[in-house]
Amino acid sequence: MKAAVVVHQLGNLISNRSILEKLKTDLETLQDQRKKVQENLIWEDEEFQTQSEWVKRVDKILGQGDKLLNSYEGKSTCTNILLRYKIGKQSRKMQPEILALILEGDSHVSAKTRKHYERPASRDETIGDIMEALKNPDIQAVGVWGLGGLGTTSLAENIRKKAKEQKLFDAMVFITVTDKPNQEQVQNAIADELGVQFTNGESLVKRRNKLRQRIKKEQSTLIIVDDTWGELNPEEFDLEEFGVPPGNEHEGCKVLVTSGNLNFIQYLKGASKLNKVFQLEELQKEEARMLFEKMVGSFDEDQSFIVEEIVRSCEGSISLIYALAKALENKGIDALMQLKENISPAKLLSYCLEENEEHKALLYLLTIRERRFINSYSIYIDMWTGVFKNLETADSARKKRESLISDLKAYGLVVENGKDWVKVDDYIYQTAYRMAQHDRRASVISREWPPEELLTDLHFCNLHPVGDLKLRATLQCPNLKHLLISRENSTIDVPNSFFEETKLLKVLDFVSFHCPNLPHSFVVLKDLEALSMYKCVLGDITEVCELTNLRMLGLLGSSIQQLPAQIVKLQKLLFLDLRDTNLKVIPPNVLSKLASLEELYLRNSFCNWEIEMSTSENKNASMKELTDLEHLAYIEDMYVPDPRAWPVDLFFGNLRSYTIFIGEGWDRAHYGDHELKTLKLKLNRRFQSENGIKKMLKEVQVLYLDTMNGVQNVVNDMECDGFPQLQSLFIQHNAEVKCIATGSGIDPLDTFPNLESLSLTILSNLEYICHAGSLTDKSFFKLRVIKIEKCNAMRCLFSVSMIEGIPHIATLEVSQCISIKAIVLFEGAENRPIEFPELCSLTLQGLPALISFCSSEGSSSATLFHDKVSCPKLETMVISEVSELTTIWNEEYDAENSFGKLKNVIIKDCEKLRTVFPVNLSKNLDNLKTLEVRNCRLMTSIFTVMRQDSTKPGLQLSIPMIEITLTGLPKLEYVCVTTGFEALKKKFEEEWYAGLPGLSVVVFISVLPQAIGLLRFRAADLGTTIDCTTASEALALELCWCPRCRISAHALGLGTRSHSLR
Repeated sequence: MKAAVVVHQLGNLISNRSILEKLKTDLETLQDQRKKVQENLIWEDEEFQTQSEWVKRVDKILGQGDKLLNSYEGKSTCTNILLRYKIGKQSRKMQPEILALILEGDSHVSAKTRKHYERPASRDETIGDIMEALKNPDIQAVGVWGLGGLGTTSLAENIRKKAKEQKLFDAMVFITVTDKPNQEQVQNAIADELGVQFTNGESLVKRRNKLRQRIKKEQSTLIIVDDTWGELNPEEFDLEEFGVPPGNEHEGCKVLVTSGNLNFIQYLKGASKLNKVFQLEELQKEEARMLFEKMVGSFDEDQSFIVEEIVRSCEGSISLIYALAKALENKGIDALMQLKENISPAKLLSYCLEENEEHKALLYLLTIRERRFINSYSIYIDMWTGVFKNLETADSARKKRESLISDLKAYGLVVENGKDWVKVDDYIYQTAYRMAQHDRRASVISREWPPEELLTDLHFCNLHPVGDLKLRATLQCPNLKHLLISRENSTIDVPNSFFEETKLLKVLDFVSFHCPNLPHSFVVLKDLEALSMYKCVLGDITEVCELTNLRMLGLLGSSIQQLPAQIVKLQKLLFLDLRDTNLKVIPPNVLSKLASLEELYLRNSFCNWEIEMSTSENKNASMKELTDLEHLAYIEDMYVPDPRAWPVDLFFGNLRSYTIFIGEGWDRAHYGDHELKTLKLKLNRRFQSENGIKKMLKEVQVLYLDTMNGVQNVVNDMECDGFPQLQSLFIQHNAEVKCIATGSGIDPLDTFPNLESLSLTILSNLEYICHAGSLTDKSFFKLRVIKIEKCNAMRCLFSVSMIEGIPHIATLEVSQCISIKAIVLFEGAENRPIEFPELCSLTLQGLPALISFCSSEGSSSATLFHDKVSCPKLETMVISEVSELTTIWNEEYDAENSFGKLKNVIIKDCEKLRTVFPVNLSKNLDNLKTLEVRNCRLMTSIFTVMRQDSTKPGLQLSIPMIEITLTGLPKLEYVCVTTGFEALKKKFEEEWYAGLPGLSVVVFISVLPQAIGLLRFRAADLGTTIDCTTASEALALELCWCPRCRISAHALGLGTRSHSLR
């Protein structure tokens, strides 16, 4: 009987553990849902109240769930069976409510589109004028200036977006100028955008030259310089020194400069003379009022005076109007009456934040740092006191950070700027900074020391001496809780007694100091909880190990050779960041003793893991030490170059997410999503013995595979239950792999049921992706992206039966595969319709054997698409170096329900291709925006609008706007075939020009009777006549970079409406 009770209790224990694991997953899902709904709260008048209440209920249940999980993790020994049972029981009671909230959140996310903030009309006009200036070949540089809060940064972002949509430039670089630009930082920012890699120790001059050469490779580049600070001396910012070639050296490189400082724009070094400067004016009184009323709603007559006063106090700042209107959504119009007297920007901002002290604390932290762009890592450190004071785990702090940033974004107070960066709006920055000085006893000290009484009272100090300011022997700030100290002058050192009067300090942030020895007074900081030493030169940091209350320790970018063994004293440490330190030594049996550690960051850091079974004495940490850390939940960019250092049974089962690279050759930084479980493997031993890795593969979400001995069939040979959690799979440089998956036949597995992206590169013996016949319906079902490159044994990608099981493919790229004859291979004499219902982007490049998209064995047709193939959502199509194709669509193609969404078509280096669009498809190109055709030596026509043997009138084209690029087409005779084209061709038969020597007729407008907004040609080799003789409706024709083209416009006045030519 006792045995039965014990078995029953153990059964409950195991059940409770699985229930708690499910609770943790559900809470993470709910947290994600909260973020989506929070972002959807902006300007949703009808749904706002309901959604706000939902957010409050979610916050309550998230708090309860985190508390429950922390109780379990803190008391999980076998002797606490009764307690764990109670926790499991509470978990069961919570889960129905959590699931109900998730479902309710779905309805809020999918609710009707909210009323977004719309730019005032004056801003749209300015953007339009700037775009025209950038298109003008005579204008090399454009400037935009306006006071803080007027939206210069938002305008720059909009310009970048529009330029990208219109494909005005081959490359774009966005440079954000913060308070004190550093040449190396700016060069890194440019390099990141252009994909340039620098080597360690490379001089600034070499880096500059490398960037210049990279920019010159592009025919056209836009450099956007956004001076968010607005107070920078132009002498301190030299574009040429950063790596931007001057205009006289590269005419295709244009510069857009935005700033609140006109002087900075006019005298920026390295920019060509600014040909055009625009001023961003404050919103006019009436425009500001209309914007406010549109966001908040209409007002009674007796409220109009307060509305006028509020709009006036916003001083034309769109961001403050936005934030205030957002706050009023929750409080109702009547709340306006509370703001009757002494209205000021500070009072309005305080009103926006009055309900949540945490929002206010975070905004103050962001502004007091005196930086407009803040990395979320810095926020993590800064928020540890004040905002995070009641949180016990790094995971809960992370969630709190994301939640608060999401809230501030919803209020329009901060905006995202790239991954992991947020920016405080310029106008909000100035107002919040003044409020923080008053409310939080905060100060920025840079050029002179404030009075002693102010120092004594300080709680937050941002100390960065410039000029002649020196650090005092002792910082007399007995109440200081948070200190950020950075240096620009390399001669400044921290005196040994500097910290003696700052014993209450909770957060310390060192930036760019040379500290071979830490100040002696460092040891008095017993209350310190968060320490960051960023880009410091460090020697012995043993003194840090005496700060036993530390929860967060960051050494990001600092130079340090060895982690002291005494670090084991930091028993409260939750967060350890060793990124970019190039750390060489972590003593053995040190990591395993950091009992509270939850997050470990190792990018470009320690990788000298001790090899298991080594006969030499251990000098470094081993991988197994990490398994002793019960609370470890997150590892970022851990590199294990020698696979022998990874024990065969090592398995990280408790990690919430990780990025781990095993084997030589991997880039030591991962640029994808760090919130997923990511594993990169390159093993030079047989995989079958890797029991620990096999367990991890059953949970991995992103997987990279390089050399894997003994693996020919990925799914079968790796024995990982079909990779049930995998979302992205990348396989490269493997000569053994012959297929990715085959069904087992007897009891088939769900193979890759969650896979969304598949990339296969340089698999020389890969024959096929899978045999679909014995796979389940769930296998590959979620697949959306497929990229195949240099897989030379493949003859096709899919069988017809497999196509039916992957209906969600949105992106398909096949390149440099010399044996592929068809993408889809029919089985036997089968010839049924094939549809890719979700395909949006198709790239076929470097496929010399390809003759058709769908084909059967023995077929010799050289037409890419026959009328059985349908891609109703295809928008972008790139066909390059497909030498056997003669036509893309056959003449009989019925295009009524297929290819009608095409927007961008690029055709290059197709030697036998004779035409692009056949007659039936030409009438279905309503959405076509850009067409680029290059180096097709046999091409004679672009659009065919009637059959050659037909006596019927030509069909009408309906193309609202199109940009055509033509080059290297020696046989091209016409762009449109139409009635009478032979006579027209004869008229110009003596014309002969390089690149397009046979082109006689570009457009004979009689086939384009409908209004065309813009027909744009970019053809450097175009030398011909454009005939618009019979145009009957409005037409704007623009020739870009066509210096030798003559225009016949003798009859432009004959149409019923006006015409224009540029």
